[in-house]
Amino acid sequence: MWQLFVKLLLTVLLVIDPIGIIPQYMSITAAMSEREKRAVVKKAVCIAGLVLLVFIVFGRTLLQFFGITPGAFYISGGILFFLIAFEMIYNKPGSRAMPQDDKTDRPDVRMAALFPLAVPFLAGPGLITTIMIYVNTPSIPWTTAVLMLLGAVAIGLCAVYIALRAASVLVRLIGVTGMFVLEKIMGLILSGLSVQLIYNGLVKLNIIGGM
Repeated sequence: MWQLFVKLLLTVLLVIDPIGIIPQYMSITAAMSEREKRAVVKKAVCIAGLVLLVFIVFGRTLLQFFGITPGAFYISGGILFFLIAFEMIYNKPGSRAMPQDDKTDRPDVRMAALFPLAVPFLAGPGLITTIMIYVNTPSIPWTTAVLMLLGAVAIGLCAVYIALRAASVLVRLIGVTGMFVLEKIMGLILSGLSVQLIYNGLVKLNIIGGM
């Protein structure tokens, strides 16, 4: 079970991408004071946590209500993960927004925390899909899946909070190029996971035989 939790945690960290979100965060909060930046990070993490909690608790009920089988969701999740990985691998260094010197545009703290930081950057389709896949895995008891997801998501959001609070320091330490390389590595790993999910979905739907 610990191996499954570690796999889940790594998947959450890959999808939530604490390093990759730094450029967008710095761009959104470029015109804010340090106090406002702290408020944005705190609110964004809390809002994302509440949204993800809803899917953790009610994810299985939602799929059952709409009649979606776990195998079908594995395939759709794999396709979505592949698209996310493709963007992570092939985006150019300058394609991520970086902070500007223009201080005239001051976004509202609450709105910036809600959109786009909390949704869709943190509580986005990728992480929601991860939650739905694990909470609907027949081989994992619902209570066990919920507890593992709560732990993995909590650690992932803590990692995001730390990364965003230390964003300026991280940029100085590893630079834009270092962040670019890290994102490529994470994208490669996620692309492999996406193919594995599609394969698992095909097996669960009895389209192909398992090994």
